[in-house]
Amino acid sequence: MKVFFRRIHLYLALAAGLVFFIQCLSGTVLVFEEEITHALRPERYTVAVPASQPRLPLAQLASQFGQAHPKDKLMGFKVYADPARTVELTYRDSKAKSGGPRGEGGPGRGEMGGEGSRQGRGGEVGGEQRTEGRSREAGRGGREGRGGEGPGKGRPERGSTAYLNPYTGEITALQAEKQLPVFKVAEDLHRRLLAGEVGKALTGIAAIFILIITATGIILWWPKTRAMLTGRLRIKWGASGKRLTHDLHVVLGFYTSLFLFGLALTGIIMSYRWATEGLFFLTNSKPTVGLLAPKSAAPGNPRAVAYDAALRTGQVTYSAAEYWRVGVPKDSAAAVAVSAPSTLPLRHMGLDTLFVDRTTGAALGQHLYARQTAGAQLRRVAKPLHTGEIGGVWTKILALVVTLVSLTFPITGVLMWLNRTRKKSGKANSRPVVQPVAG
Repeated sequence: MKVFFRRIHLYLALAAGLVFFIQCLSGTVLVFEEEITHALRPERYTVAVPASQPRLPLAQLASQFGQAHPKDKLMGFKVYADPARTVELTYRDSKAKSGGPRGEGGPGRGEMGGEGSRQGRGGEVGGEQRTEGRSREAGRGGREGRGGEGPGKGRPERGSTAYLNPYTGEITALQAEKQLPVFKVAEDLHRRLLAGEVGKALTGIAAIFILIITATGIILWWPKTRAMLTGRLRIKWGASGKRLTHDLHVVLGFYTSLFLFGLALTGIIMSYRWATEGLFFLTNSKPTVGLLAPKSAAPGNPRAVAYDAALRTGQVTYSAAEYWRVGVPKDSAAAVAVSAPSTLPLRHMGLDTLFVDRTTGAALGQHLYARQTAGAQLRRVAKPLHTGEIGGVWTKILALVVTLVSLTFPITGVLMWLNRTRKKSGKANSRPVVQPVAG
């Protein structure tokens, strides 16, 4: 039976090996994209904190930005608890093409959001409010909200980002592209192999192959006896080249197999709608239905919105949050939506949303991420699991180690195959030739 699994393992590995190598290589570049972007563009994200000087009101920041960019439309704010962080103002650039910048996205980086298709429509909320969907994580190097499909396809509108000094109102940077060029290329390489939809199909198929390769690899690794177990858990560094190649492939493959299986599975879930639908089927749940945002009790001037009062209410409600998002109401009667990361363990990528009266700042109600269906929550977790963001810097380090180690598997696998082929060829050539006996 192992001969059958070995052939399946070999043939699929030969078919997907090059794509797998490229995805692992580009994945190593993308793991710490956020941290590298912050280090290369510090002026976007941090400012000097002046002594005894409070932050300017959001209304004043919006007014100063409007004076400098009168034709651009305000879409929302992102305010950090860290006093040294800039305020991120999201806006629709009047010079940009209709619909704004398209989001990134794709296999392994957040493609078909099962929950995303129900967000951002006329002020509805399906776990996040409309503004959150349009401007999400605009200051994190473009790591968030990838998978935007453009206008008219169920995705919230994306905008550009202005980074403002919260103490002076100075615009420290403007950002239309969500990624640095090197990460944009790495992203496209990881998703599409720089080959458009054809490459996207190949990476999706490769992810399915990796699931099977990992499963058959465990079957082939499984020792027949306990005595053989030790040899399959340790690398014999002083052994011959062939043995070392074998150990690197088999032993490291065992230790990374669970993680590789998870990477492939989450990549498939983010790449294929049928996989997302399968997730909802297995959890016996449905995508979260959008909730209509409540109306403010006393609608007022559409230009006069109590953003600062809304922010203070959100800060009181979500006092432990790292940041708060304040959205622009969709009309003169709609409430202001203030969002903050969920406090659920390992699910901080989801947001809790509070609706606030646009004129008084009084809380009108909220939609907690915990109220989403099990399928919707698991779908949201797929991306941070895949990228290593789920547990912060330590899981990112783990993801980096796994992808670096995985770069060796196509190489050691090919070497093992060549060694086995040469061995069989040598045995065939060494067979004695029987000469016929003359009559």
